[in-house]
Amino acid sequence: MKRALLALSLVSLVVPFGNAQLPKTTPARVKTQEVARQSGTKVSTLDLSQKGTIYAIPKDSDFGRIRVHTEKGDFTVAELIQKSGHNVNGKLRVGLTSDIRTQKLALRHVAGGRLNFDCGDLACYCRGDEDCNDLFSGTKCGPIAICTEDGCVCIRI
Repeated sequence: MKRALLALSLVSLVVPFGNAQLPKTTPARVKTQEVARQSGTKVSTLDLSQKGTIYAIPKDSDFGRIRVHTEKGDFTVAELIQKSGHNVNGKLRVGLTSDIRTQKLALRHVAGGRLNFDCGDLACYCRGDEDCNDLFSGTKCGPIAICTEDGCVCIRI
C-alpha cells in the first residue's frame, strides 16, 4: 500500500508538468562588428543573410567597396544608399531592421509630437530611437537598415 501511495504521489507531481510548455528561447545576441578601412582595391563583404550582426563602418570609407550580402542578392553600400533616396554619410551602422530594432542607437533627440519618419517607394527614413523602433516594428520597412547619428533608412530590396 505504501508503494502504491508513493507511486501515485510521484505521478501526481509529473503529470501537471508533462503538458507544460518549454520556456521560449531568447533571441540570439546581436553583436556589432567593426569594418576595417579598405586599402587599395580590397572589397569588404558584410553578411546580412543571417540575423545577429550589425556592422559599424568608419565615416571615411569608400561605400562602393563595401558589399552587403543578403538573401535577395549582393549590393554595395553605395547602391543601397542610392536606392534609399537619402544623403546618408558619416559613420554608418548597417544591419537587418530586426537586429537594429533591438538596439539603443542613441540617435539625436528630435523635438515635436509627430512621428518622425517618412516613406517613399523603396525606403523609409526615421529620426529618433522611438520613431525608428516604431517604424522597424511595422510593415513599411524592408529588411536592411542603414543608420547614422541623425537617423536611419530602411530599404526594401
